[in-house]
Amino acid sequence: MTNVKVTMLGTGSPRPDLERSGPSQVLTVDDTNILIDCGEGTTTQLMKAGIPPENIHYLFMTHLHSDHVFGYGQFLLGGWGLGRRKLTIVGPKGMKHFHETIINLFDEDISYRTSLGRPGNGVLDVNIIEIDEPGEVDCGLPWKISAAEMVHNVLTYGYRFETGEKTVVISGDTAPAPAIVELSKDADLLVIDACLAPTAVYRNTKSPELQKIWDNLQKEHCTPEQTGEIGKEAGVKTLVLTHFLPNIIEEETKQQAAEVFDGEIIVGKDLQVIPVTSTVSVS
Repeated sequence: MTNVKVTMLGTGSPRPDLERSGPSQVLTVDDTNILIDCGEGTTTQLMKAGIPPENIHYLFMTHLHSDHVFGYGQFLLGGWGLGRRKLTIVGPKGMKHFHETIINLFDEDISYRTSLGRPGNGVLDVNIIEIDEPGEVDCGLPWKISAAEMVHNVLTYGYRFETGEKTVVISGDTAPAPAIVELSKDADLLVIDACLAPTAVYRNTKSPELQKIWDNLQKEHCTPEQTGEIGKEAGVKTLVLTHFLPNIIEEETKQQAAEVFDGEIIVGKDLQVIPVTSTVSVS
């Protein structure tokens, strides 16, 4: 039987938060670890989770917003320094330019380290696959992987991983839309953006600036209740809510999703390990 689990490395947002690192998660299928997004602190979180960064050979980027990519430089160079010698990245258009910018910024650094005798494999020969259109993704992994365009203010893809026995979907950032429902159809586990969870920062605010931000966020993210509606319509077994602003009210967040979704609901926390089984238990 295939062993499938998701490790929530970072469940935060663009706002710095001591409790939540930048958005990132690992899908583990037997001995293969697939990193999805690479927010601030990803490499440190990998090490805390007991996942050697050099053992990550596949990275899927949902989109190129700062909070999802701030950890990329450390992951790329740090993982290479630890011994990674191959890396494939799947992402939206712009990923190649972003990667090449990092390489150019640290050209002298990389040249110095290769002069010491370290091979350039794993940093100078990264295989980058930019998605041309939604559909199946061929990246060399032995499972069916599909990408669908989400509703956000930059090009964003959600990903569906079908491992044969279990199906896991990562939404990336999105507002409610038919595409995320279709992508998540009958999934065992859906990790979904619930940025609009109740938080004391925005609740009853008297700040016009904060209120304007909150109103605009409705166009690009989901409330917990909306995630529940998506999960229910798609027939998902377990919802994992993530991408939280600081100081969310966790109990109320879960209650809002449970008003419409009667499956398992997990309010994500950093370093949670979630087995993808018929009975979910979180460590």
